[in-house]
Amino acid sequence: MLVAKKRAAQSFSPGRQNVQRAVAARRQHSLRLAEQKVKMISFMLAFALTALALVAHFTYLVEMNHRIGRSMEELHALQDEGKHLKLEMASLQSPERLEKVALEMGLKYPGQEQMVILTAVATGN
Repeated sequence: MLVAKKRAAQSFSPGRQNVQRAVAARRQHSLRLAEQKVKMISFMLAFALTALALVAHFTYLVEMNHRIGRSMEELHALQDEGKHLKLEMASLQSPERLEKVALEMGLKYPGQEQMVILTAVATGN
């Protein structure tokens, strides 16, 4: 009976080793799959973050282009207004206009009796 138990133990022993090898192989395979999944998820996360950064940068550039466009329009409008104001100032300062406004206000040219002519005398010192 002792011999039969040894034979029985020996006959199950290689089977047990095969099972252990199979379990170890499955474990290794599972670890490799887990590693691949972690790498894939890491790659996808890095790709998503890169895409998000590019979209944010593109959005920033579009906003800056709109601001530049609005600023250029405002600049041209202010330059046009400045030209208009310079023309208006020149027309308001013209002697002909001032004379017309003065006459409309009731001012008159001075008469001969209101004019005083000054002469400059050089001294011989």
